[in-house]
Amino acid sequence: MKRDLQGMAGRTHDLAVVGGGIYGACVAREAARRGLTVGLLEGRDFGHATSANSLRVVHGGLRYLQHGDLRRMRDSIRERRTLLDLAPHLVAPLPFAIPVYGHGPRGKAAHAAALAIADLVGLGLNGSDDPGRRIPRGRVVSRAELLRLAPGLPAVGVTGGALWHDAQVRSSERLLIAFLESACRAGARLANHAEVVGYLREGRRVSGVVARDQLTGDEVEIPARIVVNAAGPWADAALRPLADLAAEPRFLTSKGFNLLTRQILPDRELGIPGPARFRDRDAWVHKGRRLFFIVPWRGYSLLGTRHLPYDGSPEGFRITRGDVRLFLDEVAEAYPPATLDERDVLAVYGGLLPRSPGSPPDGEVELLKRSRVIDHGREDGVPGLISLVGTKWTTARAVAERAVRLAAERLGRPAGSHAPGPPLPGGDVSPFGEWLASKRASRPAAAPEDALVHLLANHGSGYAEVLRLAAEDPSLAEPLREGSPVIGAEVVHAVRMEAAMRLDDVVSRRTELALGGAPGDRALESCAALMARELNWDAARTGRELEHARDALRRRLPWGDESPPGNRRREGSPAPGQHMAQAM
Repeated sequence: MKRDLQGMAGRTHDLAVVGGGIYGACVAREAARRGLTVGLLEGRDFGHATSANSLRVVHGGLRYLQHGDLRRMRDSIRERRTLLDLAPHLVAPLPFAIPVYGHGPRGKAAHAAALAIADLVGLGLNGSDDPGRRIPRGRVVSRAELLRLAPGLPAVGVTGGALWHDAQVRSSERLLIAFLESACRAGARLANHAEVVGYLREGRRVSGVVARDQLTGDEVEIPARIVVNAAGPWADAALRPLADLAAEPRFLTSKGFNLLTRQILPDRELGIPGPARFRDRDAWVHKGRRLFFIVPWRGYSLLGTRHLPYDGSPEGFRITRGDVRLFLDEVAEAYPPATLDERDVLAVYGGLLPRSPGSPPDGEVELLKRSRVIDHGREDGVPGLISLVGTKWTTARAVAERAVRLAAERLGRPAGSHAPGPPLPGGDVSPFGEWLASKRASRPAAAPEDALVHLLANHGSGYAEVLRLAAEDPSLAEPLREGSPVIGAEVVHAVRMEAAMRLDDVVSRRTELALGGAPGDRALESCAALMARELNWDAARTGRELEHARDALRRRLPWGDESPPGNRRREGSPAPGQHMAQAM
């Protein structure tokens, strides 16, 4: 996967995709697989915003039963199965539990019926040739069993529990890179740090984009028969240069965030009713509370998702210290064993999500329920332009497929197959458990055990490319951070093969140096030195990259310029890097 902005310049593409988050990546892959020529442009780095800040859960859509929306549930179940098949090294089943109350819509009978309906709706979509990637049937359990699984849960009114499986993503950053690599292998050209600043026009028709290289300042014209706006929270900003386009917003923002903390529950996701009342206007069945989730992940816990109003620009988005304190208090009230303070918060993952048009900007947030694919030729009289407003990771590929089919129709081209295709790069490892065990048993002597497991889980069958670099230069087999399995070869591989152009690209999205907290100056400087050697940075450029990376890390935490409290490790919490080599 190479950054190829100059290769796009002046060359007419079938599709120019604006935005390199998960929706843009999936559009590029689906289009390239169907034989369309594709150029994808991302103004910052691939997946730098909301796509990298999820709860890492692939939902099967059980909650859609509240709306009677069986079609959306089956779509989610199908895409959950697809992700398990496309990337078995990065996606695995995750057990899930919630308490049930009384004998009404929150009771055991109602949940037993819901789980049975989910099994019927997902008929034929929960099996797998890989035993470790099958989704078991859901069931209800007794009050005693639920309280054993969730010790300390307030027991008042609890009559039992509902247990089922969804799926979990080990690394959303690595999964996004795998989609982009798949697009490249199918013929797409990609460029990060290439901001779309204008459009080419033929009358009212959009006929391409003008992109500014953020690394050099150069501008290039990229002709395209169709432009797909997949810029996420920047969707409206991306349309702003088109003065003849209707001005109403397409992406109404709200902010959502998740917290990475010390581990609370080790072996299953727990859903707990939050303390605040919530009413979904479109639901047939009202549960009265929005669920919060405590998710075991990589030896830590993820708490989420808290949704709050936001009516500013994407550039001004920030999760504040007050936001984090509010959520910690709410989680502690809902589940007393999760009594956390700021010292337990190791990272904050936040992003802007689309809210429903009927959701007030200053009240309880109601999210947009269905992704939108907008044909601006039909709706605004501006042909050659399609916008995509996505709602969640789980169904990004399916929504991208809708957008590509629309584009193919406008181009007069065959839409191609609905089949999701072969595994993503690195994903030809099924059954994953057997593959992992065989590779660990044949570990090269030069590869540390924790580093090997880490590479096998993050890169799948592509792990050997990274190890080859370490074999050629043994210094690259050394870890970059104490207690971390991340080795120097990953940095070099990210630059050469994954279009990493800035230090923060590597620290935050190509490797896991920043997992569990800021990596520290020594790790940053070691990483910067390797990148400087690869990209011919001088001392001044290296210094700027270090400062930019430090600033990016500070801005992703709510503590401002202070040292993040989570970096002052509490007794009993994992050391930096501890558990990071744990394979799924």
